[in-house]
Amino acid sequence: MRISSKTLLPAAALAAAVLFSPSHAADESKALDDGRLDPSWFGAAVEFRTTPTIDYLWAKPGFSCKGKVLRIEPWPDPVFVGRERRGRDAVKAFQLAEGMPMRLRTVLRHVLKGFSEVASEGGDLVLSGRLVDYVSKGTMGKSPPQATWDMRITDAKTGELLVALHHRRLMSISTVEERIDMWLEEFGEALKSDLALANPS
Repeated sequence: MRISSKTLLPAAALAAAVLFSPSHAADESKALDDGRLDPSWFGAAVEFRTTPTIDYLWAKPGFSCKGKVLRIEPWPDPVFVGRERRGRDAVKAFQLAEGMPMRLRTVLRHVLKGFSEVASEGGDLVLSGRLVDYVSKGTMGKSPPQATWDMRITDAKTGELLVALHHRRLMSISTVEERIDMWLEEFGEALKSDLALANPS
């Protein structure tokens, strides 16, 4: 069953707002990262595997980006999936979503140098993503900030889904942006291994 979601209003209107996301998903869908993972966004039925590097991952057997051009698409406005969040969290979510494509291009160009090319136009493969949750520190700072995102890689010509992933990053040290960059480096290394962790032998 399709999990519904709610697109956020422009950040300027959210400074003092309380955001709600609809919660009428099927029980089996809610089991995926407490409802933060909406399988319908990926456009194809996939069986996710949990891994040490990526919380939920699927890759088509035989996937590889070696020698190919990977185009990084702009990210849309954040969509909160699962739980209600405060306006200040939504403002930060907009900032993170706006900067994610640049972060991806910067980090992956460095990590994938000599393996594949990263571009903002054209390309053989298309990497798109969206931010689905962000929450700052809880009451009295007892819980660290965390951000959650979806990413997918598709064939530029056919649109076929090749990779689907969902990941939630706890920001227990450093800044939010630094923690995201650290994970993007791990993601780049996983791409260099053709995401073998998605289909272990």
